Amino acid sequence: MRLLVAALALALPFTSMTPANAAAPPFTVHMAPGAPAHNDGLTARTPVGTLTRVQEVLREHRPKTDVEVRIKQGVYLAAPMHDWRFYIPGHTISFMPADYEQGAGVPPGDRPVFRNTAAHPEGFWLQPRLPRDRADPLYNGGDSGLRFYYLRVEEYSSGAISIYGDSERDISDESHNPPIRVRGSQGLNGNLLFGMVLRNLGSKHAPGAEFGYGAVVLTNSSGNRIENNSVEHVENAEPNGGYIHGMYVTNFSSSNVIVRNKFEWITGDPIKVRNVSSYNVIEHNNFDRTGRAAHYEDEFCDLGCARNNKINRECASFHNRFFHNKLGRTYAGDAALPTWLLTPAGLTNAGGAPCSIPAGDVRLRTGSNTS
Repeated sequence: MRLLVAALALALPFTSMTPANAAAPPFTVHMAPGAPAHNDGLTARTPVGTLTRVQEVLREHRPKTDVEVRIKQGVYLAAPMHDWRFYIPGHTISFMPADYEQGAGVPPGDRPVFRNTAAHPEGFWLQPRLPRDRADPLYNGGDSGLRFYYLRVEEYSSGAISIYGDSERDISDESHNPPIRVRGSQGLNGNLLFGMVLRNLGSKHAPGAEFGYGAVVLTNSSGNRIENNSVEHVENAEPNGGYIHGMYVTNFSSSNVIVRNKFEWITGDPIKVRNVSSYNVIEHNNFDRTGRAAHYEDEFCDLGCARNNKINRECASFHNRFFHNKLGRTYAGDAALPTWLLTPAGLTNAGGAPCSIPAGDVRLRTGSNTS
């Protein structure tokens, strides 16, 4: 019931995590393309040029308020960053165009562009991870409060954003044979993606790189809102086309809201949910030229799968919703893409003890989707 209440609450308009009586102005870090590495980022005249440098500034000043990273329009040639670990409990860190105003839509200067470097090193544009310092309040996870508004991310081989709430943690319960996958932390939760353009992602757009996983990948990351984004040309080179998705919601990622997004030209199924990722809401999205099996793919590795593949066993997700979406054709364009697919099959197939689904519940409910 607690998770259901959380899911319904997330369907309401997204608001800041900052307490209503907090009057402190945000701590601001400024970015501009090609800015010198020695700049402090504290004024528009002394911007920094990379997210790595942004994190250094935040670690140096340790703000106790919300943070705004104001990003001047232009192209940032940025190698993948898999080491974002700075969070402020009870506050948000927002990445936004320099001239963005809350609620005003696409800013006059359009979206800043983050583009992979010419060498195409493998990875995601950004992968937030758990802090390494045991004294950090979020060492065991919690609300990470990252906000991304009106940015464009392109040409990364693995995908755009991977929120990794199990990084460097033990995720295997070996009291079972085979071991069963468990949560490594409380997760990195409560994040927002709004108005983003995530395009030209996957190995097709990074020749020689390993295949990608998803434009957005949530791993043990719950309570996020992903709204009003354009996810386009998310494509792996064959024979790995099916491995990349528009949204990959996996490993205890629950109560996420994915609404009013556009998905086009995705070689894998556009929405994939896996392993106890429950109470997610996927509604009012538009799909076309995506996938090969279904718009919504739900998968977990049961006992037989774990033994055959020598990997951790998983359990079914449940109480997910897929409603009011406009459905489209397969990636190949040769047929209408089915609405949903469960692997292994069965709306009430939890995966066998110790896995379970609440009495009277099912893995997925769908309705009011149109072609």
